[in-house]
Amino acid sequence: MNAPYIQQETEGVLRIIRLDRPKALNALSLEMLTQLEHALNDALADDAIEAVWLESASERAFCAGGDVKALALAVDEQTDNAQKQALARTYFELEYRIDLQIEHYEKPLVVFANGLVMGGGWGLYAGAQLKLCTERAVFAMPENQIGFYPDVGAAEFLQRPDWKQGTFLALSGMTLSAVEAVALNYVDAIVEEDYARVLKQSLSQGLSLTDLDLETADTSIDECAQQWRTALSRLPDNATLTDWINLVEQNAGEYDCFMRTEQMWQSASPWSLALTWEYFRQMRGASRREVLTADTEMGARLSTHPDFYAGVHAKLINKNNEPEWHYPHTESVPLEDVLEVLNVDSDRK
Repeated sequence: MNAPYIQQETEGVLRIIRLDRPKALNALSLEMLTQLEHALNDALADDAIEAVWLESASERAFCAGGDVKALALAVDEQTDNAQKQALARTYFELEYRIDLQIEHYEKPLVVFANGLVMGGGWGLYAGAQLKLCTERAVFAMPENQIGFYPDVGAAEFLQRPDWKQGTFLALSGMTLSAVEAVALNYVDAIVEEDYARVLKQSLSQGLSLTDLDLETADTSIDECAQQWRTALSRLPDNATLTDWINLVEQNAGEYDCFMRTEQMWQSASPWSLALTWEYFRQMRGASRREVLTADTEMGARLSTHPDFYAGVHAKLINKNNEPEWHYPHTESVPLEDVLEVLNVDSDRK
């Protein structure tokens, strides 16, 4: 019998769905994704349910992302690249189908996060109609640390408030605090667990999302937003990736977000940075559906890329934390190699 990784509870007209794989920080395995999809479908099909609340059963993490380690090990067992990519595509198709279902869910859906919201976890979080978190929540898309790229539709939802901000966050892989996530318009409000229970009770009694009292009384949010706007204004619109990298490194002592980014880049895959830059540029203005469709093929192709193998094995499997990246720096990554993975002809660049 499969282990239950999803809890379900009904309070009045509210269905509460909890991610429950605490030892793995709710990393999304194929089995867990299957169970989550069933839970979302069940709530949608139940006429007595008027709203859905998605949260974690653990305080440590809402969801730390996809179970990349399990996926990589399963891919390693396949004998050729076609089989490897087919297996990866099966995983990504399910994960992204759920992301899109949440994005277009036909009943009001609230997501409440405490602890880690990373990678695939942010993919689930981003599509909810109402996005709440505690002050202890942290957000990140750190895929460039394992030779991958910010997937799960991030090229849409990170760039939704502002393309420059979204591209910068995708490249940086840095961790955002709850205050930063609100200031940058990725979270609707910070609420504590006691008040979250009050909100659930209100929803269970039929109150609509628009009638909930969600004011975040934190004066530091406006100050944080201004600090970010000032830093991002230093990044030119018409520039190359090298221009941005040089500017961030030269001004790391002046802007906190630049300093954190420069530190992350010391261990990131240069290939991933080059790929992310071009992919986010191409996806600018695309819908979440369009990005997730592209992500499916991208994820499958990248599952056999040398940097993905090096990053996952060094950081998640062998844990020596010393991946041998295919290219030494971003300037050495040929554009043709990036466009090949993007499935774009060089004359269309």
